[in-house]
Amino acid sequence: MKRAKHQITSSLDHYLEVFQKAAEASGVIVHFATDDREANRIVLDIARKHSVSTIAKSKSMVSEEIEFNHAAEAAGLRVVETDLGEWIVQIRHERPSHMVMPAVHLSRQEVGAEMSVVLDRAISQEDIAEQVKNARDEIREAFFTAGMGITGANALIAESGTVMMVTNEGNGRLCASLPPVHVVLAGIEKLVPSFEDAVTQIRLLARSGTAQRITSYTTFISGPTPGHEMHIVLVDNGRRAMAALPEFAEALHCIRCAACANVCPPYREVGGHAFGYIYTGAIGLVVTGFHHGLDAAAGPQSLCLSCNACETVCPVGIPLPRQILDVRAVVVAKNGIKQPKRSALAVFARPRTANLALKIARKVQQPVTRDARLLRVRGVSLLRGQTRWRSLPLLARRPLQSRISNGET
Repeated sequence: MKRAKHQITSSLDHYLEVFQKAAEASGVIVHFATDDREANRIVLDIARKHSVSTIAKSKSMVSEEIEFNHAAEAAGLRVVETDLGEWIVQIRHERPSHMVMPAVHLSRQEVGAEMSVVLDRAISQEDIAEQVKNARDEIREAFFTAGMGITGANALIAESGTVMMVTNEGNGRLCASLPPVHVVLAGIEKLVPSFEDAVTQIRLLARSGTAQRITSYTTFISGPTPGHEMHIVLVDNGRRAMAALPEFAEALHCIRCAACANVCPPYREVGGHAFGYIYTGAIGLVVTGFHHGLDAAAGPQSLCLSCNACETVCPVGIPLPRQILDVRAVVVAKNGIKQPKRSALAVFARPRTANLALKIARKVQQPVTRDARLLRVRGVSLLRGQTRWRSLPLLARRPLQSRISNGET
């Protein structure tokens, strides 16, 4: 898979041309969008041309990336998310917290309470099957009344111009086949050279994303449904800039399985709304700056512990820990480092100075020791922001360096 993805990123224009010719030969209209605004404009122009008022939408991370729902609603269109998790976060006016499981941050009680308000009838807060049934009944009408269906793509097969979709709910097929206009929103990096490569991706995606041998629905679309119209909007939005930088090009190999988020210790603690922007988890820390600017990427960088767990599970071997450090370097080059952190790093850059400072700190901590493990430092203004909702651990009385030098274990 990595070889196939490298083949694409190293010859991107060639494969885009091959895919466009094959797709157009099947009756598809192919568009290219340089950024989020152009992508939204293209889709909204198609909707106006066909007098669309309602859009049925399958799961699409690119649509989240370009914030299509906001643009469509501002233009007076009604957008209905038909993926269950996406529909739940839509009615809560939130963004997904996970690339595969958008509503994983919510309990069944929270979902039931929100559905009761939105649907204006009592929905069980404990019976998940009842919640799913009511959501399905609410969503299903959109498939038959929508003038446009929007889907994403897990892969775009260059040799045949085929769109591959991998889903567990079947809503993608309905969005692609029932509305008279079908629009596919996909990043230009979703290309794979051949069907063989697409099948390899199928084998990796479900196993890495949801621990399934294969998902419930794998759909290949080569051309529009008879009598319908099909458009594919290929979005750049920073991807060419990423491909041009050797240190970041491999991030375009991502197949959006979210395995990096699943094993990330900080992600499991704070969730995707804090650990990322639109794309969450480790890959989100890398790509956000290219899609949404460095300011959007700067804050979450501090959550990474550099434990390297993400790289060990990535099915395409993206060097995410190194790339996160490279993004940090870019952020620092632009924004600088605050003086307290700069001073601390300067101390730790000098081992002898750091050793002396820690010895002094071990003595100074004694008056503010809460118990055998924690410091009571809320009254210390310098540390108040760090201890507003947590306590700092004590510095060890015998540092590891001393224990090792004395032969202790």
